[in-house]
Parts: sequence; C-alpha cells; structure tokens
Amino acid sequence: MTRNISIKRVINILMNKDADETEDNKGRKVRKNEKREPMKPRTKNTELKELQDSELLYVPLSQHIGSPAIPVVEIGDYVKKYEKIGESSGVISANIHSPVSGDIADIVEHSLPNGNKVKTVIIANDFQNKQEKLVKRELNDLKLIKKEEIFSIIKEAGIVGLGGAQFPTHVKYDIKFRKVDTLIINGAECEPYLTSDYSVMKNHTKEIINGLKVIQKLLNPKEVVIGIEEENRELVEVVEEMGRKEKFQIKVKLLPTIYPQGSELQLINTVTGIKVRKGELPLEKGVVVSNVSTVKAIYDAFFEGKPLIERVVTISGEEARNIGNYRIKFGTPLYHIVKQLKITNEEKVIFGGPMMGIEVFDSRVPVIKGTSGILFLSTEEIERNNCISCGYCVEACPMNLMPFEFADYYEKGKYEKMVKANIQNCIECGACEFVCPSRVPLMESIKTGKAVLSEMGENR
Repeated sequence: MTRNISIKRVINILMNKDADETEDNKGRKVRKNEKREPMKPRTKNTELKELQDSELLYVPLSQHIGSPAIPVVEIGDYVKKYEKIGESSGVISANIHSPVSGDIADIVEHSLPNGNKVKTVIIANDFQNKQEKLVKRELNDLKLIKKEEIFSIIKEAGIVGLGGAQFPTHVKYDIKFRKVDTLIINGAECEPYLTSDYSVMKNHTKEIINGLKVIQKLLNPKEVVIGIEEENRELVEVVEEMGRKEKFQIKVKLLPTIYPQGSELQLINTVTGIKVRKGELPLEKGVVVSNVSTVKAIYDAFFEGKPLIERVVTISGEEARNIGNYRIKFGTPLYHIVKQLKITNEEKVIFGGPMMGIEVFDSRVPVIKGTSGILFLSTEEIERNNCISCGYCVEACPMNLMPFEFADYYEKGKYEKMVKANIQNCIECGACEFVCPSRVPLMESIKTGKAVLSEMGENR
C-alpha cells in the first residue's frame, strides 16, 4: 500500500486541522492525532501584552551568528537601560545593550537555549528604568543622511535577523556595489503555535512601512514585496492601506500556508520564482530577505534611537496558561515567565517552534534575540523503530533530499557519505521526522552528523 504525505498534510496535522491515523506501507495504523483546539488562532486574536520585568536578567554576549561581543562593563558597575554592555568584535558580530537599569551582579558562563555556554552579564534590576539619552529622528532626516550613517545606526543598535538566523543586519545590508532587484519582507510564520510576527504586523504596520523607507535608502531595491500567508490574508488590506497612506510602494504576496514556507530559500522561490541553492547567497540572485520584526527593530533604531533590547514572543502550548504574544526583554529567564504566567507544567519547554525549536532543561535559560516563541507542551512517550523504507521522509523534504540515508550513514559512522548525500543542503525543518511512522530520530542523525563533519573539517 502506498500513500502520499504532502508538506501541506504535515502542517495540517501540526495545526490540528487534520486528525486521523497514519498507516505504514503495510497498512498498519501507527500514529493517532487527537482532535485538539488549534493554538495558532488563539494567540493571533489576543492583544499584545507587556511582561513584568524580572529582578535578575541574564544577558548573553552572544545572541547572534559570529563572534561574541566583548564586555565593556565590570562587576559592580551601574548601567542604564539601553546602555551598551557588549561591544561587537570581528567582522561578523553584534552589540549587546542593557534591557533595564541596575547593577552588574556578575559576569559568568551561562547557558543559551541551545545549551551552549557563553559569557553572560547578570543585571540586578533596580526597577528605576533610568535610560541612556536617545537620539530621535524624523522622516525628513532620511533625505539628508548618508548611507554610512544608517549602517552605523543599525550596527550600534545591535540589530540581527529576528526570524531565527540572528545574522548581524549591518553585515547583511552591506551589499557593496551589487544591485538588489527584490527586497522580500518575511511575514510567513509557518511554524505551528507561533504568531509573534503576525502580532508585529498587526500592531506596528506603520512602523514597518517607515522602517522599510530606511532600508530602501540603503539597498535601493527595484521592488519591495512582503510575503503573508493565506491564513493571514486579513493583513493584506492593512499593509496596502498603510503603504498608500505613508506613500510607500509595497507589493503584498499571498503565500500558501505550507511548511516550511518561511524558510528563506522557499520564500524566495515562491515570491520570485528564483531558485537559490543552499550555500548560495540570495544577494547573488539580486534578492535580500528580512523578517518583519527586523524591519520594526530598524524603525526603532532610526526614528526612536532605541537599540534592540526586547522582542515580541509567543507564549503558547497545551500546558501553557495566559497564552498570547508578549513583549519580553532579552535576558528574561524562563523561571520568571513561568511564575508571571502561573504555568504549572514545565515538563517539555521549547524555545522556538515545535519543528525547529530547541527543548530547554534549565529554568534560568533567558530569552534572546532569536527567541520567537516559548512553548509548553504535553509530553509523549516515543517508541523508536527501524526504518521501514516507506519514503514518507523523502516526499516531505522541501529540499528534495533522502533523509533516511542520513540516518543509515550516521548509524554506521559513514559520515563522508552524508556529504555525498548533500547533508549540507538540509535546512533542519524537521518535516521528515514528523511524518516518519517509525519515529526514526532523523534530526538527531542530521544535526549530529553535521557537527561531526564540521569537526572533521576543522581537524584536517
């Protein structure tokens, strides 16, 4: 018996739209998804809220791809809100700023959500909210300001990609003499549960449009397109109307609600028809992609003079209480969020989405620049079986890979063959493992395999 499982089916199951039993190639029923109330619409329809500040904030000096920031404060120093506490180092790095005013209680090695330990500044909040003086600007300032000054503003603000990549934005926008045909704004939040970008688009439409004016000055793209998923089509009129009001030309592209539509390569292909291979830079094809929350951060930096110290985070999951979208400061520990929202079940906590997010086990792990969501999920016992060669993972893979090969090569220690099977093209979306009826640990094979290969390369 053969059965096709599409990416659309994957997302439907994850979003609780489709609840039946899956069969393997022998017709055996191997998994059942019970009917549950969809979580995404519930957080979409909530008002954006503010989370009360924590007494202690654990602010990592590495919240970005590249070199960690260098601390510019010492234990015992007093810092104001927005004050720089970490200076970028190297070509690819980002500044870090204090989210509150207070004393530097300690500088220690502390865990990030991914488990890595990095130098972290612990700030004892004095709740006085004393601020560094901010330099505010008007739209008219865009006419006179030089590009170099805008780069400096973005760099000083510590802005990185807030869609998950956390790549320093001032580096990404340094296009030299290359031309940009299409600037794509990523509003496709394809992971289940997460609606933080939706909340930003809904509540800060004007700021996004004016933030795009700043980016337009830098990149001078031929066209600006914002991608919005079909299920969020109510935002189309909102964005188009604000574009007309603010006299900014922007196209809205409705995207199919499929997973992983928000991935950069899939998004570029859907919007432009251009295929960018894994490892190629979109800029080589005349395309630059930025997340909507990144654009909002650029608005804050240019017009309000605010560095990046907080973001909108979706709190959701079957075990969560008071779910919704919250503005949360970087460095806020998980235990504070649990206490404030009166969450009683912390057995399975995911930072990010259920597909590409990371399970955390330390309640002191902080919210960082790349934290788009925190999910409190019910646990389930997973029985792992051998691959039955059903091919579901192959069909589910958006990069046209054969994930079952990675598991086989990993188990046998044939890491070089993983390279020949193009493991470097895997975007780690998790679709393969989700559809696998045997629950083969495909993502463990892929992630660990990549790490081993990286280490082998470094030791050569």
